[in-house]
Amino acid sequence: MRFVFAALAAATLAFSPVVSADSGPYLGAGIGYFGLDADGFDGSDTAFKVFGGYRMNQYFAAELEYIDGGKPDDSGLEIDISGFNLSVLGSWPVTEQFDVFAKLGMLFWDADARGFGDESGEDFSYGIGADFKFGENWAIRGEYQRFEIEDTDTADLLSLGVFFRF
Repeated sequence: MRFVFAALAAATLAFSPVVSADSGPYLGAGIGYFGLDADGFDGSDTAFKVFGGYRMNQYFAAELEYIDGGKPDDSGLEIDISGFNLSVLGSWPVTEQFDVFAKLGMLFWDADARGFGDESGEDFSYGIGADFKFGENWAIRGEYQRFEIEDTDTADLLSLGVFFRF
């Protein structure tokens, strides 16, 4: 586990000297659809997230998200799931207003299944998405994320959000 954090920190610091006009902090929020499939359980719910990050340049960023996956339920079993996701993003500017990106990170999650107790853990996450810039500092983000939560078949988040670059 320490190796993963060391690798994420090293990658972030390696690219930090490459500063451009596209560098700086940003904050945003999004809403979407969270689906969870695990050993016969197949539930989904509306999810939301808040996120912040720092762009080292137009190609690299580090991001921290709080994700609330809602309470997916299936046949009366409800699982309340949330967590923090720490990621590095690689971005490619397609046009001056449109970027596509991929991200790799680590999700620190908590889940509570009514009557079955609480669980928590740390697992890998990855995702792809696109940003569309409008105005001087605003952008819209569409994103798909997959979380490799232990003992699940799939845990996915499809979201649409908005963020502000300082």
